[in-house]
Amino acid sequence: MGLFRSILGGGDKSPPARTVESPKDLQPGDMLKMEFSEQTLISGQTLKVSEQVFYDISAVENCKTVSILEGADQRVLLSVSTVNPERPLELAISVLPEKVFDLFGHDQFVAIFDEPDNTDHRIQRSTKVELNELHGFVGDSYFQERTNEAYRSKKDCRSETLTDADWDGFDYKLLVTDDRCHAVRIEVFDGGRTDVYLIAYLALNKVEEYWLA
Repeated sequence: MGLFRSILGGGDKSPPARTVESPKDLQPGDMLKMEFSEQTLISGQTLKVSEQVFYDISAVENCKTVSILEGADQRVLLSVSTVNPERPLELAISVLPEKVFDLFGHDQFVAIFDEPDNTDHRIQRSTKVELNELHGFVGDSYFQERTNEAYRSKKDCRSETLTDADWDGFDYKLLVTDDRCHAVRIEVFDGGRTDVYLIAYLALNKVEEYWLA
């Protein structure tokens, strides 16, 4: 009977082996090794995916997979971005408001929120602040490129179709350096919670190796 099932194409079929060829393919438990880079926080580090979140950024980036990595001195967010086609690997770190004000000055950063109709905001980094662990994640001058509504979910939109109830909406702002190698992402949620991320864009080959969980 087993012979006939084999001939006719029946019987159990094992699912294809999972591979990771891009940050889009990562799942919790997977690991990766970074090459040496300007970003001292992650340069040469081996990092592990602890969890993932997924973004829908209003027709710009749909089902964007963001892997939260452990193994460095602080959590790092890894994803693929469309901001810089030549450097699509996006590495982001969260920063507290106090550090943001140190880096960019209180008044020029708050103006982004106090003048929401002005989409031409530009912020300059203070040269008096030591970057330390932020080295490689901060540019000199940023302009506001996007401001729109976006959505975030902890459910994996790669493997299932999500409903509106699965997504949490927030106001999204992105400021990018002129060379498009760095960005500041701002997420403002209902109730006023505001998350700020410093972003560096690198080539995909800056990930030296992947390991499956």
